[in-house]
Amino acid sequence: MLNNPAIAFVGPGKVGCALAALMQEKGLNVIGAVTRVASSDKTKPGQEIFPELTTDRGTLARRADIIFITTPDDRIAEIAEDLRKKENAGSKKLLVHTSGHHSASILGEKNVLAMHPLLSIARWDLARESLKKAWFFLDGDQFGLEKGRELAQILELNWEVIDGSNKASYHAAAVTFSNYLVALVNAGLELQKKAGIEKEEGLEAAFPLIESTLKNLRDLGPTEALTGPVARGDRGTVEGHLKVMAGEERLERLYREMGLFTLEIARRKGLEAEAYREMKKILEEGITGGQRK
Repeated sequence: MLNNPAIAFVGPGKVGCALAALMQEKGLNVIGAVTRVASSDKTKPGQEIFPELTTDRGTLARRADIIFITTPDDRIAEIAEDLRKKENAGSKKLLVHTSGHHSASILGEKNVLAMHPLLSIARWDLARESLKKAWFFLDGDQFGLEKGRELAQILELNWEVIDGSNKASYHAAAVTFSNYLVALVNAGLELQKKAGIEKEEGLEAAFPLIESTLKNLRDLGPTEALTGPVARGDRGTVEGHLKVMAGEERLERLYREMGLFTLEIARRKGLEAEAYREMKKILEEGITGGQRK
C-alpha cells in the first residue's frame, strides 16, 4: 500500500463513520469527508469525527488516494463518475464502495473495490467494535483487490474475496439473515400479544430463547439446532397454532411458509416419511401457488 495513503469518505452514514473511526484507531490517515453541509453542528451523528468536512467533492478527490463512497446504493455510480472527472490525469486513485448488493464494477473499469461488512449496523458508535469481528466480502479489479487485502490486514479484519457477479445472491442472503430475522421476531411478538403478553416484556422474555437458538445454530449448524413441533412431527400442536391464527392472514401465511422451510430441515434431521407427509399436508392446506385459497 502507498505510504500512509490519504483516505476520504463521500456521504458517510453509519457504515462510513464506523469504518473511519476504526481506521483512525489503527493510525490510518483519514483526511475528511464530503457531506451535504460542511458545518459540524448540522451533520449526521458520527460525522464530527472527520478532521475536515466539505461539500466540494473535487477538493477531496484531488487530495485523497483512496475514496470510500458510503452513500445510498442508487447514488454510487453517479458519484463515482463525477469523482473520476475530478481526479488528476494518470492518477491511480482507488474508489471503494461498501454496498452489499452492487459489485465493484459500478465504480468503473479499473482501480475499484467493493468492501461490504456482513454486519447489522443500527448505530455507528456501536458498530465500531463490532466491525472488528465482522466478515468483510471483497470484489474488484486486480489493483483494487490488492489494496483491499492490504487495508483488511492493517485493520485486522476477517475477509474473503467473492465473485462480484454473485453479489445479488450474497446480499439477499444477508437480508434474510438480518432484516428478516427482525421481522420474524416482531411477528412472534404479535403472537405473544394474543396471549396477553405486551411487546416490551415479551421481547425481554423471548431473548434467552432467541440467544440459545443462535448459539445452537453456531455450535451445531441448522440441522442439529432445529427443535420444536415440526421437527418432532407433532401434528396436533401445529394444528392448534393455526387455529388461534384464524383471521390473522399475514401471520398464518408466514407461519405456514416458515413451517414448510422448517419441515425440509426436519426431514434431513430424520423425521419419518409418514410424519413428513402429514405435516406437509397441514402446512400447505391454506396455500396454493403463492395465494391463499
